[in-house]
Amino acid sequence: MAAIARLLPEPRWRGLRLVATDSTTLRLPNWLENHEDFGVQWDRDGQSYVLARALGLFSTASRLMIKSVVARYEDAERALLVRLLPHLTHQDLLIMDRGFPAVWLFVLLQQRDLPFLARMDGTNWPEVKAFLRSGLSERLSSRPISAHARRQAKKLGLTLSAQTLSIRLIRVVLPNGRIEILTTSLLDTHAFPAAEFSSLYHARWNIEEAFKTLKHRLFVEQFTGELPEAIRQDFHAKVFTANLAAALALSAQEHLPEAKAQHYQPNFAYILEKLRTRLFRWLLGRLRAEDILDLLTLFAKTLERKRPGRKAERPKSRLNPKPRRAYK
Repeated sequence: MAAIARLLPEPRWRGLRLVATDSTTLRLPNWLENHEDFGVQWDRDGQSYVLARALGLFSTASRLMIKSVVARYEDAERALLVRLLPHLTHQDLLIMDRGFPAVWLFVLLQQRDLPFLARMDGTNWPEVKAFLRSGLSERLSSRPISAHARRQAKKLGLTLSAQTLSIRLIRVVLPNGRIEILTTSLLDTHAFPAAEFSSLYHARWNIEEAFKTLKHRLFVEQFTGELPEAIRQDFHAKVFTANLAAALALSAQEHLPEAKAQHYQPNFAYILEKLRTRLFRWLLGRLRAEDILDLLTLFAKTLERKRPGRKAERPKSRLNPKPRRAYK
């Protein structure tokens, strides 16, 4: 994955690469070995089942999964994120949803000089409640580091050296009138204008689409093996496939005439389908350079129209069918 990322140009916002983080769950085969590695859950009828939690760091511009981890379901998102922080630098802006904000995590990110952006509405932070009542568009805020936050960090083997946390709160009014509250460690209001943060946070949705691709296009839960090591290998192989498809899509996009590139983009689902039948030959060195160029030419001709601002409401309830495991 890192090799693919190094070969691609990385669009940046004010010098920062936008990196979203989020997690998803994976339904695993119900074997005792998986119980031991990933834990076991119970439904209301007393039947056991196994879930794992996968968390990733995702570049929203290049559509590449930078790093991912598969762990036990009960492992907290924040704890898994800490394990992946060494793969970020001070030139990355980490974008998080409402499940991640915590004083200890924000302090840790600032100690490591890792900029962040997170959604805060729905949290119980008194600063957020006061900011909502104020009617202001943005505000700088600080709070002392409590003993509770230090204990939370210590449980993960971390030490918080700072005495206070300084953040910037930003109000975003959505087209439907709803209000989002964002917080960031980028405190310079001139270098990082508040008006630009709404679109930055919206880019976080790309990691949701990446997990949807893994589940519904690459069928990541249809494992070729049923024990922990095979499950981890399968997951990372599917992530690699999605990354390679994203790199090919970006390369094909660059071959489009400028006028067409403004309105069209390569069909990602088509690229995934064609790549799946050729990937083993490619990895074995049996796919010639001419074949790859022919693929890029084909992808540049198989286009779909860009639909900026397109969205659909999430259904309040829906079935989430699971594909049948192959009979063995």
